[in-house]
Amino acid sequence: MNEQKSHEGGVMQQVKAVNTTPNVSKKKTNQSISSNRSREAPSSNMGRKNKSNSTRGTNGSNKLTMLEGIAPQSNFGWFALLSSISSALLYNEIRLQRRLTCPPLVYCQNTPMMQKIRNLLSHDSKGTKHSKQSFLARDIKPSLFIGTRGTVASIAAYLLHGISHYQHYSFREIMTMTDGATVAIDWLVPYPKYTSSIDLRICEKQLKANILYGPIDLPVVMILHGINNDTGFGYMKSLMNSVADRGWIACGMNFRGCGGQKLSTPRGYNAAYTGDLRTVIQKIETRLKKNAGECTPIFLVGNSLGANLITKYLGEEGFSGTLPKCIKGGISLGNPLRINSGNVKFPFNVLLGAGVKRTVLQSWKAFRDMSSCLHFGNAIRQVMLSKTIGELDDAFAPYLIRNDPQHPFTTRVGYTDGEDYWRDASSNRYIQHVTVPLLILSALDDFLVVNPALQSLSRCLENPNVLVVKTKCGGHLGWQEAPAEGYGIGKSWAHDATCDFIDAALQMTANGKEYKARENVNVIESLYASKHFQSKL
Repeated sequence: MNEQKSHEGGVMQQVKAVNTTPNVSKKKTNQSISSNRSREAPSSNMGRKNKSNSTRGTNGSNKLTMLEGIAPQSNFGWFALLSSISSALLYNEIRLQRRLTCPPLVYCQNTPMMQKIRNLLSHDSKGTKHSKQSFLARDIKPSLFIGTRGTVASIAAYLLHGISHYQHYSFREIMTMTDGATVAIDWLVPYPKYTSSIDLRICEKQLKANILYGPIDLPVVMILHGINNDTGFGYMKSLMNSVADRGWIACGMNFRGCGGQKLSTPRGYNAAYTGDLRTVIQKIETRLKKNAGECTPIFLVGNSLGANLITKYLGEEGFSGTLPKCIKGGISLGNPLRINSGNVKFPFNVLLGAGVKRTVLQSWKAFRDMSSCLHFGNAIRQVMLSKTIGELDDAFAPYLIRNDPQHPFTTRVGYTDGEDYWRDASSNRYIQHVTVPLLILSALDDFLVVNPALQSLSRCLENPNVLVVKTKCGGHLGWQEAPAEGYGIGKSWAHDATCDFIDAALQMTANGKEYKARENVNVIESLYASKHFQSKL
């Protein structure tokens, strides 16, 4: 019995031992699993990252595979693809060209003079439509990729010199102004056309002598450039060639300090001072051929800032009744009319300011002579540190040269601030006093002058002598027109329009029908009705 109990006790102890061993092993197993999980956690994260990276790599490879599947596998395939893309671009460009092709918009008063001018510009001498010369009636077809975009057309205007079908004689003359400043005048004279082999030939020296000392028997067209430019820019050369091709004398006037001519005084040009233009016209007037009280006509053509100057000049002289009889008309291309720095947006306000600062640096010797003046030296520093054309004008305004708006047009110096300068320079305040035919031409996609030009339209139409023409495209001084046949870049439509307008004015003068839209009494009444001049009369 005792043995049996002991045997049962041993068995019980073995059972307990067997039961307790798994618990210990379970604890060890749980600890080992948790430790393994903690060790495997970083490796699992790395696995996920590797998996995501592999997924991205797979997506990138899939895209490359798709591109490889789309891309042509041969030279002929590439040629076909590029041809398709080019065809699509050309198709869209042709659609844009057709959408922009249309005649210009014409605004004017219904007066006898304007009726005559519009009739001459819309018909030939026989009264039938003339597709090449009637610029008011025919469609303006812009050139592809250039004339269809205002900014590109503007850039092309500065670069393209145009095509001249004839050879002309050119030379430069230096004129001295009343304050000692010098300006360069570039002449382009057409060679005489001889109808017979026995006609007396004129040499180049004789042509130059006729211009410098007279008599000048051909119409003279004075052309003024824009800000930061000179007569060497593309649109100036193209316009001068167009004028000379018509058989007239082109006179390109460089502002003081422009065209390679050094500034001899610390007073540069600006948008308000018309004294230099007045002096040049007076000197040329003395050389004109006079016959029975009539003299050779002079026409004024301005571009951008130059357009503002010729309009202001015609208004000042018309108000005072001192306009020379030789001035028969004017053409204003891309005229802002109302000058204000707020009209010029970024980045063009920065570019215009940089151009003026470049001019200051080129004429630094002339400005350095006045650097001893403390206030002027501070103004020069502010000019060089200015960011936009508005800040520059505001800093330079107290030292700008100016003239009185009425006879005797006394020269003065300084404005109160930039606003005072912009107000005096705006030609829309003087346009109602213009007494000769004036063509104002601008484009609706001109990024520099379209808004102020539209705002000044009502003031322009107050004057019966003003013809306002607006085009749907053209940019700033661009107007590149497509050739009559085929594709490419043709001549500027505005330059042909300028010459046609001058031709119409010459026909009116030759036929003895030089209409005067205003009687003397009406002129005096309109002058006294001007709010600007009431305080000065």
